[in-house]
Amino acid sequence: MEDAPIEDMLELDFRSAISRVFEEIVETRRTVAGVFISPETSLQCSAVLACVRLYAETIGSLPIHVYKRLPNKGKVIAEDHPLYNVLAYDPNGWQTSYEFRELMQAWMLLWGNAYAYIVPGRRGSVTELHPLHPAHMVCKRLPGKGKLRTGGKLRYEYTFPGDSTPTIYNQDEIFHLRWLSSDGVTGYVPTTLSRDAIALARATELESSAYFGNGSRPGTVIETDQPLKPETAQRLRQAWEDMHRGPERGSRTAVMPHGAHVKELTHNNQTNQLVETRRYQVEEITRAYRVPPYMVGDVSKASYNSFEQQGLDFLTFSLTPHLRRWEGACRRDLVTDDEQFFVGFDPSALIAADTAAIGAFCREMQNIGVYSINDVRTKIGDNPIGEEGDKRFVQVNMQLLEAFTPLTPNGQPPEPAAPAAAPDAPAPPETPPEPPAAGQRDASEVLFKSTLRRLSAIESDGILERRNKPTKMAAFFEEHRNRIVNELSDAAEATGRHIETFADNWIERSKELLLECHRSGTKYESAMEGWCDKHLANDVTAT
Repeated sequence: MEDAPIEDMLELDFRSAISRVFEEIVETRRTVAGVFISPETSLQCSAVLACVRLYAETIGSLPIHVYKRLPNKGKVIAEDHPLYNVLAYDPNGWQTSYEFRELMQAWMLLWGNAYAYIVPGRRGSVTELHPLHPAHMVCKRLPGKGKLRTGGKLRYEYTFPGDSTPTIYNQDEIFHLRWLSSDGVTGYVPTTLSRDAIALARATELESSAYFGNGSRPGTVIETDQPLKPETAQRLRQAWEDMHRGPERGSRTAVMPHGAHVKELTHNNQTNQLVETRRYQVEEITRAYRVPPYMVGDVSKASYNSFEQQGLDFLTFSLTPHLRRWEGACRRDLVTDDEQFFVGFDPSALIAADTAAIGAFCREMQNIGVYSINDVRTKIGDNPIGEEGDKRFVQVNMQLLEAFTPLTPNGQPPEPAAPAAAPDAPAPPETPPEPPAAGQRDASEVLFKSTLRRLSAIESDGILERRNKPTKMAAFFEEHRNRIVNELSDAAEATGRHIETFADNWIERSKELLLECHRSGTKYESAMEGWCDKHLANDVTAT
């Protein structure tokens, strides 16, 4: 048979890089981008994998507890409850709590549902939780009674690999995590709702891989002067690909048969906006999973000042709904006495690495009496210090709101009026104040001197600034005397000093030291050294 023209017999389309997308097609159901997307294959898209890992690993790492409600509306961790060990440590014989929660959360994000068989036993109503793959599960709602047919329970049909008939489970035997649903029975499959966005991202990944896997060369067409038989053309195509396809075979010398010519197809990643498309598809996928792009490695449009706020938004609007979904499912399927017990996560573990935030929070809670010292140490992972660490403290200047009335504008009750003395009655002798105890006196002395040293530093700076200004120097001394009286009044009384006398002696001593400085020609800076100690050496007001 005479050979047909080459354009009729062969499509010597040495495929361009984009054609590598079709190598991933294993079923007839395709997306617009030409890539088959299922819950399992969607993980091959790096953005989907990053989003699923973020949620699954975060929920798997958070502490989960079974709490017992207290009569005073408080709660306490019920470590003796059988469910506590199942959720917090050993859900079954081959998984840890982290692995179980990570798997269940990943299934829910990929398939829209996650199931586990509840194994009862002697330890309680829930002894173990065995995961059941959502691909083999069918959930149906049984018809109820009445006109609305409501009240029917769920029935689960699970087909084990190799079995032809499904195993039937009642609703009480299955722990079910359900994503957004249209019927309240089975959750949507997230990877189906966002299938086109994931497929386009996957297609651009394959495009990039194929392009660079071909040595950054586009597709090639081999033209011949004479028609070729199909078998000859196929051998020529295979020989060319064996010699030149792949990054390690780039820039090799080609030897072409007589009459054959190589023509490379035009292909430009910049024209195709490949990089921009890949970046935009990452944003599309993170939008669908409600994840800040920087958490999956895309920091192109993020600033470091916004990272903290975006992290708080992720915790509030993205992670918290999943935590509530877990807590609600545990209460419905696992907790029998839900009026007394409930399951909850501890999201405070997410800020464990932010020591500044933890320190500020614990300090504020301790200042208002919410936390004791032992509570703070437990919060940061340290052991309690004993019963003395259970005491709580509050600031002394706090008062009840009800204490402020028109009769008591300062919050303090009015002092009772002293009884009027008889006209001829002699005045009672003045009772001298009791001296403070030795321990109290020592503590007050330390406080007095520490405050005095701070005031002394203020005085030294003021003197140096006004050394050549006598008028301003005199005004400063008067102002500083009043400052000493105001700030040291209570401390002076506790140490047995008369504050007015002490302040006058202090200012006089300062003037004497400055006069000595003028007479001796000593620099002011040298005279300021040990300024406070020079005054205390002549302190005669202490009793």
